[in-house]
Amino acid sequence: MALKSFSVTGILSYVLFSASWLAFAFFLGGMIPDQQLWFVLLITVFFGLPIYLAALYAVTIRRIYLSSQFRKLGILHWLFTRRILAYIGWLLWSVVFSFLLLFYLGSAEKQEWVVIFCAIPVFAISHAVFLPMASREYKPYIAVHKSLTWSRWLTSLILALLFLVASDHADRSRQYASLTEAVISETQKLSGTSNSMLIHEVNRLLGLAEGLKRYALGNLHTLNDSLYLGILFLGSAVFFYNISLGISSFMIPVAEYRRVFAPIQDSDHPPPTSPWAWAVTSAFATFFIFFVYVPSTVYMDAWLRANPETIRQIQQSQQLVVETVEMIGEHYYKPGTTEQIEQAYLDSIRQLESSLEKLRQTSSAGFQHMTENVDDYLDWYYSLPGEYERIVALATGMLEHWMTEKLQHYLMKGNVFGPVQQSIEEILRNNQQLRTEHLRKVEQILTDNQIVPNEDTHLDIIRHASLNALREPPVHSVIINLEHRMLISGGIGTAGAITGAIAGKITAKVAGKGIIKLGAQALIKITAGKAVSALGGAAAGAATGMALGSVIPGIGTAIGAAIGGILGGITIGLTVEKLLLMLEEAFSREEFKRQILQAIDEERSEFEKLLNNHPVSDTLSGTMPVEIPEASEAH
Repeated sequence: MALKSFSVTGILSYVLFSASWLAFAFFLGGMIPDQQLWFVLLITVFFGLPIYLAALYAVTIRRIYLSSQFRKLGILHWLFTRRILAYIGWLLWSVVFSFLLLFYLGSAEKQEWVVIFCAIPVFAISHAVFLPMASREYKPYIAVHKSLTWSRWLTSLILALLFLVASDHADRSRQYASLTEAVISETQKLSGTSNSMLIHEVNRLLGLAEGLKRYALGNLHTLNDSLYLGILFLGSAVFFYNISLGISSFMIPVAEYRRVFAPIQDSDHPPPTSPWAWAVTSAFATFFIFFVYVPSTVYMDAWLRANPETIRQIQQSQQLVVETVEMIGEHYYKPGTTEQIEQAYLDSIRQLESSLEKLRQTSSAGFQHMTENVDDYLDWYYSLPGEYERIVALATGMLEHWMTEKLQHYLMKGNVFGPVQQSIEEILRNNQQLRTEHLRKVEQILTDNQIVPNEDTHLDIIRHASLNALREPPVHSVIINLEHRMLISGGIGTAGAITGAIAGKITAKVAGKGIIKLGAQALIKITAGKAVSALGGAAAGAATGMALGSVIPGIGTAIGAAIGGILGGITIGLTVEKLLLMLEEAFSREEFKRQILQAIDEERSEFEKLLNNHPVSDTLSGTMPVEIPEASEAH
């Protein structure tokens, strides 16, 4: 039976009247700033009437519901079923809220109007869902009331949430540097040509509210987001509840409104309205409109016009809004300025880290190539040319120094650390550029965000910061170590400086282990043994030479012996030395290689530790005295 109310005619009537009611506010509300007071009074009555009728019907049904719970009539029944106070209260609310609502709707934006018009289908769908549910357990007229009540609340919550989503939080044209600027700008948009002081002041009041909203929307990163969004949601819910209340009046069957003017009666069908009820209602409406509503509003407008000092105080109170600022050094800046500078600092640190990551990769490849060069050094070391080069160095008394230089030469073969040197030079150049660019960014941020407050502006300083600390360029411990520990402070080192430094430290580690010194001592002992072997080789060569030279009479034997001694000494000596080197290599090469690789690994670990140091500071908060003042400061 409940679904009978959802006839095609009923739905079309609901949609037509609801859309007309909102369109009434859309077109006539926008005309208010340029109209006179009588125009506002007239359209307020017509716009507030649906809200008032829906409220009266809801009050009447609740009173009928309460009355049905009493067993007999008495004082409590009279007290809880009287409607006059509720009627008067809703009358005042409907007039005042409709008056303000028309001003607001006249300045609402398109996306806000889209959400407002969505109330029509959302409420209709909610009512279509709730009415059958309520009709199964409540009386027909109680079911209608319950369904309308639930639908109003659900529509209000849905549209309030939709309003938050549809709000343009990133509208750059309506983001303001200060709260004062936001209020002034939004108030100017609501200005008009009306001669009514009341209209002007209401517009100013709405401009203040809209300025507060727009400033908060544009500064969510400096405000308590959850608190602000919660307040905006609750305010939107109240707003849309009254919109839902107005459009719900067009969903109530016309016959049901007879209950509003009739005595409390629990019946499925409302009683007819008596002539006496019509007379009382007409008299009350006439008295309220012509003797209360119009005179009081006109008197308020006249009083504002006759008291310019009050108007000036109201304007000053709206201008003396609290402006939230940050104090950096001796100047005031927009909230979030310090965060912008900190972000610029972190961006510079990240760019340095990117360059250092490239250096880490090239250094890893350099150490790998150096490791591969060890076998080339050992191949030379255990070769006959290498052996005789060491003998020559031994003869000149510079064996240890010469062996150190030779090891360093082979480790650096192929310019293994050339890319590392280039990466370091690039890092140092970038470091200088980043420091200069960072200082430029800081100055630009400070210039863009500085605030020069008016003399009548109240300042709420939410953060203090040191100007020198904010201007401090980014510093990375790796850069400092590269400059001071790798011999390139004061400028970029010459090509190969890093390679030589690292290879020199590796050879120093090898020498420190005593390997080169022990190798020199072993060479002296082996050289003595080789000399004995060489004498034996020479004797054998001489005997062979004499046998070959006996074919020459006289001196043949002597010449043959000499030539044979030379050839024999060379052949046998080379053979013996080669065999001794092979023997020495078999016993000592792996240990020698292990010691050199160990020295390289130690230097690799030290260098990687150097490159993996954290920045001296990865945030500016540690270098800035930041505090929240206990009280606001007036400028």
